[in-house]
Amino acid sequence: MIDVYEKIIKKALENGLNEVEVYSIKSTVKQFKVSNDKVIEAVYREDEDIGIRGAYGKRTGSVRVNTLQLDVDLITKKLLSAVKSSPEDPYWPGFPPTIEPVEEAPSYDDRSVNMSEEEYMDTLRHLMEKFKEPALARGADKASVVEGSFTISKAELTLLNSNGVMRRGLRSIIQVWLGLYVEKTGSQADKFFIYERSKLDERVLEKKVVEEGEKALLFLNSVPVESGIYEVVFDPITTGEILESSLTPAFSALNVLENRSLLKGKQGQIVFNEKVSILDNPFVESATGTRSFDDEGIPTRVKHVVNKGTLEAYLHSYYTAKRMSQQPMGNGIRQNPASQPIPAFTNVVLEPVNGCVDEYIRDMKKGLIVFEVIGQWMSDPVTGGVKATVTHGLLIENGEVLKPVKGLVVSGNIYDWLSVNLVEIGEDVEIIGNNVVPSLWVKNVRVAGK
Repeated sequence: MIDVYEKIIKKALENGLNEVEVYSIKSTVKQFKVSNDKVIEAVYREDEDIGIRGAYGKRTGSVRVNTLQLDVDLITKKLLSAVKSSPEDPYWPGFPPTIEPVEEAPSYDDRSVNMSEEEYMDTLRHLMEKFKEPALARGADKASVVEGSFTISKAELTLLNSNGVMRRGLRSIIQVWLGLYVEKTGSQADKFFIYERSKLDERVLEKKVVEEGEKALLFLNSVPVESGIYEVVFDPITTGEILESSLTPAFSALNVLENRSLLKGKQGQIVFNEKVSILDNPFVESATGTRSFDDEGIPTRVKHVVNKGTLEAYLHSYYTAKRMSQQPMGNGIRQNPASQPIPAFTNVVLEPVNGCVDEYIRDMKKGLIVFEVIGQWMSDPVTGGVKATVTHGLLIENGEVLKPVKGLVVSGNIYDWLSVNLVEIGEDVEIIGNNVVPSLWVKNVRVAGK
């Protein structure tokens, strides 16, 4: 397809555009769906999503097509119309030039993608049994994997622009999601398991699914707690979800420029507790944000955005780097192939410090341990406001579990949680998607219960 992309670029330039870029994602997806302890459906699909962007002076526009629509003349006509009807952006710097070198990143696992269907099915059935085993061994009357899926994705990326950029790459994502339902002496509970990495590691998968299965009976007879101010420990997965919804967008240089970040004007200043160090690391093995180059073709690199509490850097796309007279950092990420890349993390790494959830339980006088939340997307990254509903938690007093809790809302401000209200950051790091984070223990958390 590269020859077709080159023809599109050539044709658009001949018709008067100053610059042209083509970004393509060819994807293959295999998915196995689960219902009531059975694999009920296997789905296989292929797709190619292509974005073509062009520039004329300070005007930019784009079109989005697939392989069934690759009519060069028609695409060029639509692109010219999109560009010329767009408003001027006085800060438009043009598309990036070629920047070398690119360091190889472990973003693709061939074995995981090319296993046979029988191997996938055997792996899934084995995980389902392992998920149920702990509850049954502890006297559950019933344990059933009532829903779930196992998805294997491969993405072939191609990027060309008229300034000489030419990048090709492969990425893989393995996602396992399972929901366990348990009954014991008339009470019911559920527990969910999530695995999202760039490679299938059966040993890690089995270990994690057993650990989550062991927790299922903890949540029988869950109830709300009294409203008040509590200490709260978020397990690693929940910590990642909280950071993603309330904090990480604030590091985007575009949000800084457009006054949507409280970090504006604070580079070089202490913004968090000295225990807090946050990396953007595009080379974490198995994390899904791992990549050699960003969605503009800029080489990626490891960088501290926060180092021992001090804000060291914002995240830049090529556009924001040029606008703020900075060097491109390899953080231009697209929402879709035709969209303008915006600054975002590759992999979010909250560096580990000390302890883990089990140790925090022993040390806690009175507080909550939170294992699962919903509604965290209602948090506000502009102000740092956090809001989430706890679906799976434990009330702790003097190092003992008093009872399981649910249906309560935790709220506060992430900047306070990571500064004056920070108790500890764990060393129990988990990788889920592009979050590489440990547990988080904070105090003075508002809890709305009964």
